[in-house]
Amino acid sequence: MAKKIAILGIGWLGESLAINLHQKGNIISGSSSSISKTKELAKHPFYVSRIEVLPNEIKGDWDSFIDDTAYLIINIPPRRIENIATIYPSLITQIADKTPKSVKVIFVSSTAVYGPSDIPISENVEAIPIKESGVAVLAAEKVIQNHFGENATILRLAGLIGPDRHPGKFLAGKRVLKNAAAQVNLIHREDCIGLINAIIEQDCFGEVINGCASKHPVRENYYKNAAKILELDQPIFEVTEKIAEKKIIDNSKSKELLNYTYKFDNPEQIFTSEFTGKISIIGAGPGTIKLLTLQAFDLIKDAEIILHDNLISEEILEINTTAERIYVGRKFGDKFCQMKRQENINNLFSKYYYLGKKVVRIKSGDPYIYGRAGEEARYLTKEKIPFNVVPGISAALAAASYCNIPITERQKSNAVLICTAHTADYSFDQLKGIASLLKAGNSLALYMGLKSLDKLIPKLIEVTGNPNIPINAISNVSRENELLLSSTLGEIEAAIKENPLPMPVVFLIGIEPIQ
Repeated sequence: MAKKIAILGIGWLGESLAINLHQKGNIISGSSSSISKTKELAKHPFYVSRIEVLPNEIKGDWDSFIDDTAYLIINIPPRRIENIATIYPSLITQIADKTPKSVKVIFVSSTAVYGPSDIPISENVEAIPIKESGVAVLAAEKVIQNHFGENATILRLAGLIGPDRHPGKFLAGKRVLKNAAAQVNLIHREDCIGLINAIIEQDCFGEVINGCASKHPVRENYYKNAAKILELDQPIFEVTEKIAEKKIIDNSKSKELLNYTYKFDNPEQIFTSEFTGKISIIGAGPGTIKLLTLQAFDLIKDAEIILHDNLISEEILEINTTAERIYVGRKFGDKFCQMKRQENINNLFSKYYYLGKKVVRIKSGDPYIYGRAGEEARYLTKEKIPFNVVPGISAALAAASYCNIPITERQKSNAVLICTAHTADYSFDQLKGIASLLKAGNSLALYMGLKSLDKLIPKLIEVTGNPNIPINAISNVSRENELLLSSTLGEIEAAIKENPLPMPVVFLIGIEPIQ
């Protein structure tokens, strides 16, 4: 049964959490205090309202936000400002005072409420924070517990890592850092989301639960390795004989009470190939969503980052409304340096792979038929970044079927040559060879030739000696505005001048459509 869940604070953790809960069939509403962020979040299939919690009021329509809500997840960490120990509990008090006690609340807290300890810190250890932010969070916890009682669970999370929060960036290049021998307490975003799901699904309220990975690598080694993975300057720690400050968070209760298995039980797993990103180069076909393979559809639907070309239809991009879209395409006439464009794409591959993102590179048609996938595959192979390539229906093959043009047929054409006008200089042996194949009775599929007909057609006629060879120009193959113009080599240029065709256009030469 769908649950109505409100998430106060759709940030780095909250956004992914909202997407996850929505995909499981729950009714989600979210909030952000930023106007620009609220507009950005409008792309999601759940509503995000603008709500700003202040020490003495809540700006925004709180009553609508909380109306009929079964679960409220409070995910607004304290800011690093003066007097936060007083201000932050006041914010939480505003929320509590305006929310019915019957609502079940998960308060996303922090292990900063604990001070140093010689023993592993379980939920039974008295919380004695040493920093002002920890004092603020502990006071806020008490506000929640006093108001909601057994309907509230406090989830104390360790330091957050995951996509866009790679630990390699935390301390990279910093110098003379302390506590080199201390052990780190971290939790991956996927485990934060997993714990919150478990609390809701198991109706586990009235509890205080630590969320932290079981393994606690040594601070200096961990952050140096993390920076090295991203090829960043490694942090430098001071040399000291002092005994490291001890603070190890015990996660036993979360495992036992919730029967939860951590996906990232060792923070060093984020460095391994198993937990890095996944890259797929996908052929989207000529345009219509109906010609996508099922594999391509599933990968697009699950993607976090979509790198797409110019010709990808909006209906295909709309398969996934939550992924970040990055346009990396090229239009006819673009002056942007192709080498720099490809270098940018390669850098995006590397960046998001090491950030653990699911990346889909969408190309029109088939990736290996004029999709330049070869350049990207070679780069990924050189960098030892794993990837897979998903085939797509190339425009010429789709055009042949949609327009009933048999590009191979018994006793008529036993071969079809796929070629492009962009690689010819209209006077050399390659083009002569192409024309010779056409003369011999084979068919041609010609890509990207619309602007080059004045150079191509005369050569084809010269070699074949036949201006009456049929030629078909198909614009916007498979889309609602698809157009077919059939003519002959001798008449095609005049026909297109009389009936201009929008790009992209593919030509099928040497065969007549079946009427």
